[in-house]
Amino acid sequence: MQRMFSQRIAFLLVATTLIVGCAATPDARFCRAGPVLVDQNFDGGNFATCRVTADDRIEIDIRPEDKPPINVSPWYALRLSTTTDTNVTFVMNFIDGFARYWPKFSGDGQQWTRMDENAVSVNAAGDQMTITVPVSRRGVFVSAQELLTSDWYRQWTDTLRDTPGVSVGLLGHSRMGRPILFAHTPYTKDLVLLMGRQHPPEVSGAIAMQPFVETVLADTDLARRFRQRFSIAVVPTLNPDGVARGHWRHNTGGTDLNRDWGPFVQPETQAVRDLLQSLAARGTRPALMLDFHSTRRNLFYTQTPEDFPPGQDFAGDWLGAAEQRLPAFEFTREANPPSEQANAKNYFFKQYGIPAITYELGDESPRDGVRASSAVFAEEMMRRMLLQP
Repeated sequence: MQRMFSQRIAFLLVATTLIVGCAATPDARFCRAGPVLVDQNFDGGNFATCRVTADDRIEIDIRPEDKPPINVSPWYALRLSTTTDTNVTFVMNFIDGFARYWPKFSGDGQQWTRMDENAVSVNAAGDQMTITVPVSRRGVFVSAQELLTSDWYRQWTDTLRDTPGVSVGLLGHSRMGRPILFAHTPYTKDLVLLMGRQHPPEVSGAIAMQPFVETVLADTDLARRFRQRFSIAVVPTLNPDGVARGHWRHNTGGTDLNRDWGPFVQPETQAVRDLLQSLAARGTRPALMLDFHSTRRNLFYTQTPEDFPPGQDFAGDWLGAAEQRLPAFEFTREANPPSEQANAKNYFFKQYGIPAITYELGDESPRDGVRASSAVFAEEMMRRMLLQP
């Protein structure tokens, strides 16, 4: 994230030169209104067009990377730079979408604050948002969610690499050649697979995944006993291209990766498949799969109790135990029989007959609550798995 700001002055000078005489170009991916420059030249930055009207009104269009979007997750992330401290008002128009995410802002790209209710207005149709934000000469980021991009994942991966008993390796490459890294413990017969960021905007799921993984890898009696029996494989970000480019849903192959489990058309899902095939050859097979996502509320998509032998409803036992410890953290379970949809939950259940669960966190769930609950969910997951015969 620090590189974002080291590039700001150089970019401001270059962009100012480029946009002289073309600030109102309808398809410009940056624009200037007086002393204010709007751009997306950073990891995760994305909007479709930026323009300035005759009355110096800044208008920004937000569009999906491909049509039609499977799920409306209208990501946006932009940076405002100015030569003088001032309040800046701009309008975002959501094309083929609506204002799903409440804006956050940051002066350094690392510490984020939810914008005040008085600073944001949404029209009755829900497809236009007006924002007023104070901008200093250091600049400010405005984004649909916190920017957890390549630098954030690099730091986390370095932490995992320094964790005793954990190895970090190359799982494969994305469609654009970005490395997809994974961390794992020594392999045993049974594997617990944890995956994140199939869908780029789903940041609250990523925020939950980190403390969940840290709890499983911790130096506690419970975690040590768990790792003696179960190996753990962690794929923090399966869609690095989509995250870097600020996509709503897809990878750069125009595919929702969570609809490619079975077809395996995309290199990202192929990399996981190939890992599991290589592990099977050495006698290691999945025993549990958790796929971290975000939606409008805290939610777990699971199989039904009837999908397993009597008395083996892992999801019910796990979530029930966690609920007892989390009276203030509201969540629901949606248990559905497997369908033909080619998502990870269906694939892992059909292929391996194991609990395969989509772990969803609310878009706007308080972050402290997300982190604290994740540690509890991780502890109860380990206890339930250790009870299995």
